[in-house]
Amino acid sequence: MNPLPVSFLTDFGLEDEFVGVCRAVIHSADPEVKVIDVTHGIAAGDVRAGSIALASFVAYSSPAVHLAVVDPGVGTDRRAVALVAGDHFLVGPDNGLLIPAAQRLGGPSRAFEISNSPARLTPTHRTFHGRDLFSPVAAELTREVDPLELGVEIDASGLVRIDLPVASLDGGHLTGHVLRADRYGNVALNIGPGLILESFLRDGLVVEIACAGKSLARVPFGSTFADVGPGEPILFTDSSGALSLAINRGDAVSRFALAPDQELQIRPAGPE
Repeated sequence: MNPLPVSFLTDFGLEDEFVGVCRAVIHSADPEVKVIDVTHGIAAGDVRAGSIALASFVAYSSPAVHLAVVDPGVGTDRRAVALVAGDHFLVGPDNGLLIPAAQRLGGPSRAFEISNSPARLTPTHRTFHGRDLFSPVAAELTREVDPLELGVEIDASGLVRIDLPVASLDGGHLTGHVLRADRYGNVALNIGPGLILESFLRDGLVVEIACAGKSLARVPFGSTFADVGPGEPILFTDSSGALSLAINRGDAVSRFALAPDQELQIRPAGPE
């Protein structure tokens, strides 16, 4: 039977050897394992951004071992865990990083503390668990071994969660929050497909977007950047299904000075 692939997400960047070393550990365990690099460009220590990116990825993944390392608490008493969610495994620190992805896969059905896993490399360095602990455990799970051979089962309900803001719809007012921005400056909100369908948003409708009671812009709701001219703003449903604010050939983050968790109010615009 072919081993499961490993998806790999970190905040390691590509300037140093850290990603390559982790891949080498997996390759040493089984040269047949395919590694899919999700991203290594998560900002240093940004667990929230890593969790959102991983959750977006797993929605399109076949059964796999998802190895994620954004771990500002490495070397402390934070737990190292392996989770089972449907036909998938998730491996990483117990700091909330894995939970949105596990929930996207139906929720973590089982959880294991792997800090003292027999699969770990020894000596295990306190500041590089990605290499010495998470990568070898992920490699073992590609063979779909019983996780009890790799760690101690724990209560999944006690895993660390990240508190993300919740969007809402109240009649003609839609309230959402900035989740993240991509490298193009497009801003994804926490307003998903269900709430979009329930709302007043329809192609061509012009809405007013406000932040802290101050109007930011009047923006049409459309389907793609080219629905407006260059330099003009557009509100649309992005490829992940979230409501996003963008500037055609521009940068919405800079234009509107938006940051994660900022609350935005959206409502049909009245006459100018």
